[in-house]
Amino acid sequence: MMNQQSPGCDLMVISPHTDDAEIGLGGTIRLLADKGRKVWAVDLTRGELGTNATMAERWVEAEDASLVLGLTGRAQLALPDGFINENDRKQILQVTSAIRRLRPRWIATAPDPVRHPDHQETPRLVARAVFLARLAALDPGIPEGLLWSGGEDWPEPADRWETEAVFQVCPDDRRPSVIFDVSSTWPAKENALACYASQFSRQEGRRPTWINDSSFLEKIERRAQTWGRRAGVSFGEALCTSSLPVLNDLPGESWVK
Repeated sequence: MMNQQSPGCDLMVISPHTDDAEIGLGGTIRLLADKGRKVWAVDLTRGELGTNATMAERWVEAEDASLVLGLTGRAQLALPDGFINENDRKQILQVTSAIRRLRPRWIATAPDPVRHPDHQETPRLVARAVFLARLAALDPGIPEGLLWSGGEDWPEPADRWETEAVFQVCPDDRRPSVIFDVSSTWPAKENALACYASQFSRQEGRRPTWINDSSFLEKIERRAQTWGRRAGVSFGEALCTSSLPVLNDLPGESWVK
């Protein structure tokens, strides 16, 4: 059975923490927004276990970054920070409900699933939710959390939804499926990351962390340059997926550079 409703957005970026979408796909989000695509960010947790800043402070930073990136909308769910669990029914249903509401063509999880347990668990949780969103007999309830006041409201949900493709930000040691040329939008990504001063800047009164050391943002830039070199551009952001593309014509853009 095909989808009965039209897509509510072109890309839905699902991340465990506020600022993860910007880390993994900030350039891609701005690139697609500039092309008139509807992009939503859905943060699974409120970051209550974060070392620096309150949940409210981080949400204000997220609102500022959302404006910089041109997001269509942003939601912050209330899954437990540090305890994302692909087998937790309530968590699965919350993500399923968000998918039914936003009706995305593509979903991408960010950042890459390494180091933090929530980062590792998020792609698996999303995979289950994507499958369950297709089952019309399932009622996932209503998504709980915050909505960015500068973006759109939750759309009316579909009875079922089939997402075209599901990606994750590509780890350094994996072969990417696609690379987005974000050379033109790299400054916007930097500006969006700068909105999260509580996380990436060692301000007075903040505790030192791995991500507020200057080497962290330098690593993000080096990674984008590395993917860019693979694609023959200045900066790139890479996604990977286990799915294969199915074409019925040659693509409109150049396949490789």
